Amino acid sequence: MQIRTLSDLVRFDPEKKQKIPVFDSPHMYYDLYTLLPGQLQRPFAFKKADKIVYVLQGRLRVTVGGESAELRAGQVVRVPAGQVNAMENAADEPAVALVVVAPHPECAERRKQRKRPK
Repeated sequence: MQIRTLSDLVRFDPEKKQKIPVFDSPHMYYDLYTLLPGQLQRPFAFKKADKIVYVLQGRLRVTVGGESAELRAGQVVRVPAGQVNAMENAADEPAVALVVVAPHPECAERRKQRKRPK
């Protein structure tokens, strides 16, 4: 059994957002994102994976498909597959979020590789 204490994993970097692995499997990944004030995750989309962002500490401005909202600790948002999304710590305090992505974005690529003739 794998057990993690999230508070032991939290770390911040003044240069950029941190993406800290908690669990990773062929089916999904589960990370901590830590953002100091002003840090952000640039817009992007997973074509075939959903993403869940759960704010544990602080506040994050999250944009999904062109719609933005400020999430506080205890709030969660779902990013459907294919939706462009981004997040920014526009507050004056550090922010920590749990991010779950499933299926693992590499699963689709592995399936394509298995189907290719050798």
